[in-house]
Amino acid sequence: MRDPQPWRSCVRSIPLLLSAFCALPLSVEAAETYPTDRCVSRKLRAAALECRVAFGAWARFGDAEDAGRRERELDRAAQRLARRWQKAEAAAEAAGVDCAETTVGADELADLLEAGAAQVAAQLDDGGPPACGSRLLHAAGETCAALLRSEARHLVRRGRERERSRHHLEAARGRSLEILEARATQGGTTCSDDETGGVLAGSVAALADEAAQATTVSPAVSTQWTLVAPGAEIEYEGRRIQPMCWDGAPYVFFVKRGTVNRLLVYYQGGGACWDAVTCGGVPQLGVPPTFKQTAGPGDDPTNFSSGFADLSNPENPFRDWHAVFVPYCTGDVHWGDAEALHEWAQGSVLVQHKGYVNARAVEKWTREHFVDPELVFVTGSSAGSYGAIVNSLPLQEFAYPSATFAVLGDAGNGVITRDFLENDLAKWGIEANLPSWIPALDRPLTELDAADLWIASAQQYPANRFATYTSAYDGGTGGQSGFFNIMRNRQNVLAWPLWWNASCDWNTEMRALNAKAVSEASNYRFYVGAGSRHTVWGHDKVYADRSGGVSLTVLEWVRAMIDGSPAWTDVECSDCGLLLPGDPRPNPVQPPFTAEGRIVCEAAPAP
Repeated sequence: MRDPQPWRSCVRSIPLLLSAFCALPLSVEAAETYPTDRCVSRKLRAAALECRVAFGAWARFGDAEDAGRRERELDRAAQRLARRWQKAEAAAEAAGVDCAETTVGADELADLLEAGAAQVAAQLDDGGPPACGSRLLHAAGETCAALLRSEARHLVRRGRERERSRHHLEAARGRSLEILEARATQGGTTCSDDETGGVLAGSVAALADEAAQATTVSPAVSTQWTLVAPGAEIEYEGRRIQPMCWDGAPYVFFVKRGTVNRLLVYYQGGGACWDAVTCGGVPQLGVPPTFKQTAGPGDDPTNFSSGFADLSNPENPFRDWHAVFVPYCTGDVHWGDAEALHEWAQGSVLVQHKGYVNARAVEKWTREHFVDPELVFVTGSSAGSYGAIVNSLPLQEFAYPSATFAVLGDAGNGVITRDFLENDLAKWGIEANLPSWIPALDRPLTELDAADLWIASAQQYPANRFATYTSAYDGGTGGQSGFFNIMRNRQNVLAWPLWWNASCDWNTEMRALNAKAVSEASNYRFYVGAGSRHTVWGHDKVYADRSGGVSLTVLEWVRAMIDGSPAWTDVECSDCGLLLPGDPRPNPVQPPFTAEGRIVCEAAPAP
């Protein structure tokens, strides 16, 4: 008869060290677990056994005369690890992912664990009684196994337990190490002391961390920016997707591996298009298309060397993070999933609005190479700002449900006309991919504005942080007021370059959206800087600029956002009309820009 309380017999049958984990099933692979997560979880469980055997071999056969026997036992364990590794990879391949590229090889991991066990054995070899060293090595092996098993459980539980899963993992790690320290001091001074226990626990924790990183961060990713071509057709989450640029040209993106378990995902900007004129331009009038049209080697992030784009700057908070750079070439602010034939009297243009599809291709690659980051910072500039908020949602819900997220939109506040909302936005094929798991967004586009998008996202994920940055009068032909001006003058191409005519109205609408979002989402913040510069991410002003009376530099504000500290507050300029060096301005000067280098809008009439 099955024991109705199996945890009791479990506790009695294993060492004290594992009792804290005994109540947890050893194989809790939910049907919805992503194949890479399942594979890595299996590899971690195999690594746990390997680590326990490695320490046990040193505990049993540590003397020189037993070295040969110890090596034979380690060889058998390594062979067993390799077989389990191959089995996990075969199952993953059958499910459509390459788990071999996700992790180091079995031989490399076995070498890592064996070397770690040998190093700890050397630390304990201080001439004390042999029984003491043997007991401590066995305890160290049990702890290493427990730590890796906790990581394995976390990967298959996090989709259901979300942020609690990370807390459970850390709590389990803490209990394991506390038990090891306690066991290390049970024998009194004849074996070890408090200091020895602490050193032993630290060494074992470091070894387990190194093994976990070797299985959750792909060694195939270079520490230098590298171009990735995802292929013409990809199977992902039961769907065949075809990443491409607007004209069907191949799509590519860029990646680099960091040194800390944090991930930066950046969506590139580059305008937008929604009809035959914005997508095809008017060559007769010298009017080009209003969006970036290519993705390729020219987008290599190495070419961008200022602001937060400069990962060599020691002040850059993202310098040591894993990073993914998502280029833009579809005219749909990374949202599209449609083929559209835009027609007008002068002709037509066929556009593959596949920005959302491209983002999914990048998402698939990312979660299969950076399996379990602790913190994910999703951002983008201009069109990429919209890509950041929308494409962060499946990342939060499915790819990394237990990670802490910070989502920052740079210069994409969502000021649009009602005409654009009702007649143009749907051309990108957005509605089919709205996050149906967020009830507030599961409704027609015409019932939503940009503030609703940020509010619903922030309310859905209250443990995460959401924010937007903009200058007060974001301008230029490619700036926010520039596109607002195009929307307001869609039938008058000659008025499109006169972006400053929309500056004041755009500012009013932007502030209203900010006020709405911050009033309804406690984990949303905004930053409004002085002047008219479009985007801030790639400008060195992030490090020191306090112009216009802002209380924090962008760097200070972003650091506070990453940390979730009280310093992460709403920031707004007090002298917002002050133009800064390099800010867009009409030449010759036109209202609301003045010859004195300011922007002066007429006060709204009193109600």
